[in-house]
Amino acid sequence: MPHNRDVAPRPRATPDSLIWLVSALLGATGAALWTFAPPVLPHLTPHLWWPAVAGVYVLTSAFALHLPFGRDNHTLALNQAPMVLGLFFLTTDELVVAALVGLGFVQLVVRRNPPIKLAFNMASMLAQVPLACLIFASMLDLFGVQAKDMTPLVWLATLTAVLTADVLGAVAVFVIISLRSRSWDIAALPRTFGIVALGTFVVTDLALVTVLVVLESPLALALLAVLAVLSYVLYRGFHVQRLRYARLELLYQFTRSVDQALQSESVMETVRAEACELLRARNASVVLCQPNADTWWAAACQGTPVLLTRGDVSPAYDLLRAEGHSDAMAAPLRDGGEITGVFLVTDRLDALSTFEKDDLKLFEALAGHASVALTNSGLVARVRAAAQETEHLSLHDPLTGLPNRLHFQQRLEKRLQLDGSAAVLLMDVDRFKDVNDTLGHDVGDRLLREVGRRLRQVERGETVVARLGGDEFAVLLGGDDVHIEGMVARITRDMSRPFDLGEVTLDVMASIGIAATPRDGSSAALLLRRAEIAMYDAKHGLTGVARYAADRDPYSSRRLSLIGDLARAVEEGTLELHYQPQAVPSSGQVTGVEALLRWNHPLWGDVRPDEFIPLAEHTGLIKPLTRLVIETAVRQCVAWREAGTPVLMAVNISMRNLLEPELADTVARLLVQAGLPAALLKLEVTESAIVSDPERAVHALERLVDLGLLVSVDDFGTGYSSLTRLRSLPVHEVKIDRSFVRHLAERDDDRAIVRAVIGLGHDLGLRVVAEGVEDEASWRLLESFDCDLVQGYYLARPMPAAVMTTWLADHFAAYATRLHTESDQVADAPPAAPLTGGTPDVRRIRRV
Repeated sequence: MPHNRDVAPRPRATPDSLIWLVSALLGATGAALWTFAPPVLPHLTPHLWWPAVAGVYVLTSAFALHLPFGRDNHTLALNQAPMVLGLFFLTTDELVVAALVGLGFVQLVVRRNPPIKLAFNMASMLAQVPLACLIFASMLDLFGVQAKDMTPLVWLATLTAVLTADVLGAVAVFVIISLRSRSWDIAALPRTFGIVALGTFVVTDLALVTVLVVLESPLALALLAVLAVLSYVLYRGFHVQRLRYARLELLYQFTRSVDQALQSESVMETVRAEACELLRARNASVVLCQPNADTWWAAACQGTPVLLTRGDVSPAYDLLRAEGHSDAMAAPLRDGGEITGVFLVTDRLDALSTFEKDDLKLFEALAGHASVALTNSGLVARVRAAAQETEHLSLHDPLTGLPNRLHFQQRLEKRLQLDGSAAVLLMDVDRFKDVNDTLGHDVGDRLLREVGRRLRQVERGETVVARLGGDEFAVLLGGDDVHIEGMVARITRDMSRPFDLGEVTLDVMASIGIAATPRDGSSAALLLRRAEIAMYDAKHGLTGVARYAADRDPYSSRRLSLIGDLARAVEEGTLELHYQPQAVPSSGQVTGVEALLRWNHPLWGDVRPDEFIPLAEHTGLIKPLTRLVIETAVRQCVAWREAGTPVLMAVNISMRNLLEPELADTVARLLVQAGLPAALLKLEVTESAIVSDPERAVHALERLVDLGLLVSVDDFGTGYSSLTRLRSLPVHEVKIDRSFVRHLAERDDDRAIVRAVIGLGHDLGLRVVAEGVEDEASWRLLESFDCDLVQGYYLARPMPAAVMTTWLADHFAAYATRLHTESDQVADAPPAAPLTGGTPDVRRIRRV
C-alpha cells in the first residue's frame, strides 16, 4: 500500500567548495616551497632559454599518451621531461615560470578547461615544481656531488625529486576524484602509485639521456627529436589498430551475449550493459521518439546518428549539458524501415578522452544488432507500454491518483504561458500527524484518499487538483477574486463534513493559502512558494484561510535585510527603550511603567516590534536581546527610584525566553548587580505563550515568582485560555488586550466582556490592567468597573528615558501638591494612599 509520508532525499552538499579549498591549499604549499627552494640550482652549461622549456611543457601536456586498461584509461604524461631539463639547465624561478606558462597555455587554449579545473592543475604544478627543486638540491648536497658529474648518485637525486613531485600530484588528483565521487577508494592508491612510478621512471630515464646528449653534443638533439616523433607516431598507429581489433572482438562478444539473452528475456539489460562495456560509457539507455520534442538526440529520430564530444559547441550539446552529461552518442533503432526508438550512450568513463567518429561507427553497428535483437524479442511494444506507464506514474500520485507536484507545476507553467492569469490554493490537513501517530498510517492513507476524492469534485474546466506530498494538496484555477472566493468557500464546506473512514469518523480542519497573479508573482515556483507562506499564516489565523502578504514573508528582501541588521543593532546597542506609564484610574496616581522596545532602522525607519521580535526568535537573537532589555530597564528603574520617583517596571518576555532554563538565574543576577528589589520588576508573558505549553510554563513561572518577581498575563482575551485555567498559574495580574478597550465607550459587547473579566479577576485575587485607553470616556468607564490600572495614549504615549524622567518628576510633584491641597481642605479626611512606587501593595495580589 502506498505510504502517506513522503520522505525527501537529504540534499548533499556540492564538493566544488571543497575542491576550491584543496586548490588553495596546494597553491599556498607551492608558494611556501618556492620560498624555501634554493633560488639558483646547480645548473649546467648551456643555460637554456626558459620559454623553450615552457614550449616543451606545452608539447608534453598536449600530446600525452592515453593507455586503455579494461574500462579504465590511464595517462602516461611526459611532463617529467621538461622538469628534468629545468633541474639541470634553469634556475628555480625560471623553471617554475616555464612550467606554469606551459601548463596554463594548454589548459586555457588547447583544452579550455573550466576555472575550477584550471585552478587545481595550476596549483598542483606550483606545488610540484618547487618541491622537486628543493629535493634535488638537498640530495646533491647530501651526496656531496654536483649536477655536472652525471654519476648514478645524480641520477638517483633526479629520479627521487621527480618521483616525489609526481606522487604529490597523484595524491592531489586522488583527493579531487574522491571529493567528486564522494567515495574514498583507498585500496586503489597502491596501484595508482605503481603506475605513477613506472611512468616517472621511464620518462625520467629518457630525459637524463637527453641531458647527456645536450652536454656531449647539442646538435644530436635533432636526431633524438626525430626518433621521439617517429616512436610517438608508430605507437599511435599501433594503438589505433589495436583498438580497432579490440572493438571487433567486443562487437562479436556483444552479438553473442545478446543472442544468449533472447532466451532469458533480458535483452534490454544486456544491450545496455554491453554498450557501456564496449564504449567505456557510464550510461546507456533506449528511448522512444517523441514528436516535436526538443532533445539532444532528436536528429537520431530522423535517422541521423548523433555524436556530441566533450566541449562541443552546438544547441544539441547545450541540451545535453542541461541533463548533466558531458558527451554522448545516439543511433536510431529500426524495425524494418521504421525507426522505433533511439539507442543512447552518455558520459565517457574517464575525463581524458571523449567519443570519436570511430566510436560512432562502432555504435551504429551495435545499434543495428540491438534493433534486430529487440525486434526478435518483441520488446519494442513492451518498451513503449512501459514508457507510457512510467510517464503516467512520474506525473501522478500513487495513493490518490491525483496529479503530483511535477505535473501540477507543468500545468501551472503552461497556464502562465497561455494567458498569464492563475491562482494557486495550497491546502494541508491540520493535525494530520496526530492522525498517523494515534490511529496508524493505514487510517491516514484512507483519510488522504478521501480528501483527494472530495477535492476532485471541484474540478471544472481548467481547474487542476493535485497532491503535492504528505498531507499537502493544491488547486489551480483562474486568477479572478470571485472564482477564488467561491472555490475557497466550497473547499472549506466540503472539508468541514465528517470523514467516515470505516471504523472511525473524523472531523478535520484544513488550512488554505492563496497566491495569485500578478500581485503575488508571475512564475510557477514563486506562486507555489508564496502560497505555502500564506498557508502557514492561515494555520495561525482564526479562519484557516490567508492570502499571501509580503510583510509576513520570511524570505522577502526587507526581512532578510532586517535579520542581518538586527544582529548588529543588538551588538552595538542601537535599540532603544521607551516607557509608557500605568496609573490608578480613580486617582490618576502613576505606580508603574512598561518598557517598550523601539528600533529606528537607518534604511527602513521605525520597525515595529511585532516584525523584528519574531525575527529575533527565528535567528536565536531573542536571548541576548531580552537580556539587554531587562538589564537596561532594571538600571533605569534604579535611577528613577534614587531620583525620588519610584515606579514598578514591566518588561515583556517571549515564550522562548520563558522556557530558557537559565532565565530565572539571569534575572536574579541582573537585579543583584543593579541593586533593585525583585518586587519592583514585573515580567509580562502573553496568554498564547502560556497556553501553548502549560506544564513547562508553570514550572518556569514558579521559579520567577520564587525570586519575588510579579508576573502578568499580557494580551488577555486573544488566546484560548480562561480565567478558570489561570487559577492554577502562578500569576498576579491579567492585562486586558487593547482590542477590547479601544472602543469601550461605543460597543456594548466590549463593555460586557471587560466588566466580566475585571469582576472575575478580582474574585480570583488577580490585579487587572486595561491597555489601549485613548479617551476620557473609556477611562471613566474603567474607573466605574473598579479596574486596578490603566495604560494608553490618554495618559501618555511611550517616551524615551530622558523624556520619561522629566514627565515622572512633574507628575509626582503635581500629585503631591494635589494631595497636600486636598489634605488642607479636608483636615479630618483619612490620609491618602501613599505612592506605591516602592514596594507594591500585594494584599490584593494572589501569590501561588
